[in-house]
Amino acid sequence: MDPARTLETTERVPLHELRTLIGTEVAAHTIAGAIEGTLLSCTTRSAWIVVGDVDHVVALPHLRSIHRR
Repeated sequence: MDPARTLETTERVPLHELRTLIGTEVAAHTIAGAIEGTLLSCTTRSAWIVVGDVDHVVALPHLRSIHRR
């Protein structure tokens, strides 16, 4: 899958596809709203996105879509 394409699903964003975005600037849509920052890491349970000096740890079930900015 092309990592520049939006990863969106009604279930979970696939972990193996999410990992292709590590280290890049991303735009993510969560159940709490939008986040734009750097995807630093992800696990089977969460994604770690940094916006300036603020860390956001998003549980994967709450991650609705993510794409490269």
